[in-house]
Amino acid sequence: MEKSPAYTGKNHFIIVGWNERVRSILAHFSDSSVPNRIVLIDSTLQANSSLPEHVYFIKGNPTHSQTLVKANIKHATKILVTADPHKPEEQADMHSLLTLLTIKGQNPSIYSIVEILTSEQVVNAKHLRADKIIQRNQSIGRLMYDRLFDKRKTC
Repeated sequence: MEKSPAYTGKNHFIIVGWNERVRSILAHFSDSSVPNRIVLIDSTLQANSSLPEHVYFIKGNPTHSQTLVKANIKHATKILVTADPHKPEEQADMHSLLTLLTIKGQNPSIYSIVEILTSEQVVNAKHLRADKIIQRNQSIGRLMYDRLFDKRKTC
């Protein structure tokens, strides 16, 4: 495994995890519209993957403090923790919560956004001082319900 050099910038955003939601987020940015660099942490993505130029990639486990140190977590402004799509929902939530615990241990004041899949784990994300909790299954369920009872016949 190729080692990533440490990120030395400040006032950056960190995104944990690689999935289609992250790909979509990154597609909304262009080099000129991103005031801060984005650091992506993932253990599954290959280092030679084609990421946008404004994204700095660190291959590693976000539950390990040294990975967050390499991402210069102490000088980051925000962090987004996404749910691992390769794990069952409960395991994905446990991994997200352990990641959040590690993050807050390194930088207690960082603005943290965490994606939680099961409603039972929302209270634990609150206990860990997540600033924003995204309950993906709840929002997708609401969207499906709205579409199911939408009177317009559009596809």
